[in-house]
Amino acid sequence: MMKTNLFRFIWMVLIPVLLLSCTTSTSTSKLISIEDYTFARSGDGDQLIPVDDPAVFKRGEAVHLVLQNVGPFKKDASGLNWFDLDMEIIGPDGEVLLSQTGLLGDGGHVALENNKAETPFATCTTNPDVAPGVYKFKLTIYDKIGSGKATQTASFTLE
Repeated sequence: MMKTNLFRFIWMVLIPVLLLSCTTSTSTSKLISIEDYTFARSGDGDQLIPVDDPAVFKRGEAVHLVLQNVGPFKKDASGLNWFDLDMEIIGPDGEVLLSQTGLLGDGGHVALENNKAETPFATCTTNPDVAPGVYKFKLTIYDKIGSGKATQTASFTLE
Protein backbone atom coordinates (compact mmCIF):
# COMPACT_ATOMS: atom_id res chain seq x y z
CA MET A 1 0.00 0.00 0.00
CA MET A 2 2.79 2.41 0.88
CA LYS A 3 4.65 1.60 -2.36
CA THR A 4 1.47 2.27 -4.33
CA ASN A 5 0.94 5.64 -2.64
CA LEU A 6 4.57 6.60 -3.16
CA PHE A 7 4.33 5.61 -6.83
CA ARG A 8 1.12 7.68 -7.24
CA PHE A 9 2.73 10.66 -5.54
CA ILE A 10 5.80 10.52 -7.79
CA TRP A 11 3.55 10.07 -10.83
CA MET A 12 1.39 13.10 -9.85
CA VAL A 13 4.48 15.27 -9.34
CA LEU A 14 6.48 14.21 -12.41
CA ILE A 15 3.75 14.27 -15.08
CA PRO A 16 2.92 18.00 -14.68
CA VAL A 17 6.64 18.82 -14.70
CA LEU A 18 7.14 16.82 -17.90
CA LEU A 19 4.07 18.37 -19.53
CA LEU A 20 5.14 21.90 -18.62
CA SER A 21 8.65 21.31 -19.94
CA CYS A 22 7.23 20.17 -23.30
CA THR A 23 5.09 23.28 -23.84
CA THR A 24 7.73 25.94 -23.37
CA SER A 25 9.63 27.36 -26.33
CA THR A 26 12.32 29.18 -24.39
CA SER A 27 15.49 27.48 -23.29
CA THR A 28 17.05 29.72 -20.70
CA SER A 29 20.37 29.23 -18.97
CA LYS A 30 20.88 29.90 -15.29
CA LEU A 31 22.65 33.14 -16.17
CA ILE A 32 20.44 34.77 -18.84
CA SER A 33 16.68 34.94 -19.14
CA ILE A 34 14.28 36.16 -21.83
CA GLU A 35 11.23 37.85 -20.29
CA ASP A 36 9.08 37.63 -23.43
CA TYR A 37 9.14 37.98 -27.22
CA THR A 38 7.04 39.26 -30.09
CA PHE A 39 7.09 39.17 -33.85
CA ALA A 40 7.15 42.50 -35.67
CA ARG A 41 6.95 43.86 -39.20
CA SER A 42 8.73 46.85 -40.67
CA GLY A 43 7.07 50.24 -40.29
CA ASP A 44 8.16 53.70 -41.37
CA GLY A 45 11.91 54.23 -41.18
CA ASP A 46 13.46 51.93 -38.59
CA GLN A 47 10.20 51.47 -36.67
CA LEU A 48 9.06 47.93 -35.87
CA ILE A 49 5.33 47.24 -35.54
CA PRO A 50 4.36 44.33 -33.23
CA VAL A 51 2.32 41.56 -34.85
CA ASP A 52 -0.60 39.87 -33.09
CA ASP A 53 -0.45 36.19 -32.21
CA PRO A 54 -0.63 34.09 -34.32
CA ALA A 55 2.05 35.87 -36.35
CA VAL A 56 1.11 35.93 -40.04
CA PHE A 57 3.28 37.53 -42.73
CA LYS A 58 3.09 37.79 -46.50
CA ARG A 59 5.76 36.09 -48.58
CA GLY A 60 8.44 38.66 -49.44
CA GLU A 61 7.94 40.53 -46.17
CA ALA A 62 10.64 40.99 -43.50
CA VAL A 63 9.98 38.99 -40.33
CA HIS A 64 11.49 40.34 -37.11
CA LEU A 65 11.70 38.31 -33.88
CA VAL A 66 12.06 40.75 -30.98
CA LEU A 67 13.20 39.49 -27.58
CA GLN A 68 12.19 41.51 -24.55
CA ASN A 69 14.23 42.29 -21.45
CA VAL A 70 17.08 39.83 -21.83
CA GLY A 71 19.88 39.45 -19.32
CA PRO A 72 21.65 40.04 -17.10
CA PHE A 73 24.90 40.24 -19.06
CA LYS A 74 28.34 40.54 -17.46
CA LYS A 75 30.55 43.61 -17.93
CA ASP A 76 34.16 43.60 -19.10
CA ALA A 77 37.00 45.57 -17.45
CA SER A 78 36.00 48.73 -19.38
CA GLY A 79 32.43 48.56 -18.06
CA LEU A 80 30.83 47.38 -21.30
CA ASN A 81 28.59 44.38 -21.90
CA TRP A 82 29.03 42.21 -24.97
CA PHE A 83 26.29 40.02 -26.38
CA ASP A 84 25.60 38.47 -29.77
CA LEU A 85 22.83 36.67 -31.66
CA ASP A 86 22.61 33.51 -33.77
CA MET A 87 19.57 32.89 -35.97
CA GLU A 88 17.99 29.89 -37.69
CA ILE A 89 14.93 29.70 -39.90
CA ILE A 90 13.35 26.26 -40.13
CA GLY A 91 10.92 25.45 -42.93
CA PRO A 92 7.57 23.64 -42.75
CA ASP A 93 9.33 20.34 -43.51
CA GLY A 94 11.79 20.75 -40.60
CA GLU A 95 14.76 21.64 -42.82
CA VAL A 96 17.05 24.49 -41.74
CA LEU A 97 16.67 27.10 -44.50
CA LEU A 98 18.89 29.81 -43.04
CA SER A 99 21.56 29.77 -40.36
CA GLN A 100 23.57 32.85 -39.39
CA THR A 101 25.91 33.32 -36.44
CA GLY A 102 27.39 36.40 -34.82
CA LEU A 103 24.79 38.82 -36.22
CA LEU A 104 25.88 41.75 -34.03
CA GLY A 105 29.66 41.37 -33.95
CA ASP A 106 31.20 44.47 -32.36
CA GLY A 107 27.76 46.14 -32.45
CA GLY A 108 26.82 44.12 -29.38
CA HIS A 109 29.73 45.54 -27.35
CA VAL A 110 27.81 48.28 -25.55
CA ALA A 111 26.85 49.56 -22.12
CA LEU A 112 23.46 48.11 -21.20
CA GLU A 113 21.27 49.75 -18.58
CA ASN A 114 20.92 47.32 -15.65
CA ASN A 115 22.98 44.83 -17.74
CA LYS A 116 19.85 43.96 -19.77
CA ALA A 117 19.16 44.23 -23.50
CA GLU A 118 15.64 45.70 -23.74
CA THR A 119 14.65 44.65 -27.26
CA PRO A 120 17.33 42.77 -29.20
CA PHE A 121 16.02 41.36 -32.47
CA ALA A 122 16.94 39.56 -35.66
CA THR A 123 15.40 39.88 -39.11
CA CYS A 124 14.69 37.37 -41.83
CA THR A 125 13.66 38.82 -45.18
CA THR A 126 11.49 36.27 -46.91
CA ASN A 127 11.37 35.63 -50.64
CA PRO A 128 8.07 35.98 -52.57
CA ASP A 129 8.77 32.57 -54.17
CA VAL A 130 9.04 30.66 -50.86
CA ALA A 131 6.26 28.16 -50.13
CA PRO A 132 3.46 29.25 -47.81
CA GLY A 133 3.31 27.46 -44.47
CA VAL A 134 4.39 27.52 -40.85
CA TYR A 135 8.05 28.36 -40.23
CA LYS A 136 10.13 28.43 -37.05
CA PHE A 137 12.38 31.32 -36.08
CA LYS A 138 15.10 30.30 -33.62
CA LEU A 139 17.10 33.06 -31.98
CA THR A 140 19.96 32.41 -29.54
CA ILE A 141 21.39 35.28 -27.54
CA TYR A 142 24.62 34.81 -25.63
CA ASP A 143 26.98 36.67 -23.35
CA LYS A 144 30.44 36.96 -24.90
CA ILE A 145 31.95 37.93 -21.55
CA GLY A 146 30.04 35.55 -19.28
CA SER A 147 29.00 32.06 -20.22
CA GLY A 148 25.23 32.47 -20.30
CA LYS A 149 22.95 32.01 -23.27
CA ALA A 150 19.24 31.65 -23.94
CA THR A 151 17.27 30.46 -26.96
CA GLN A 152 13.81 31.47 -28.13
CA THR A 153 12.01 29.45 -30.79
CA ALA A 154 8.71 30.73 -32.16
CA SER A 155 6.49 29.90 -35.11
CA PHE A 156 5.13 32.26 -37.75
CA THR A 157 3.01 31.70 -40.84
CA LEU A 158 3.81 32.83 -44.38
CA GLU A 159 0.80 33.18 -46.65
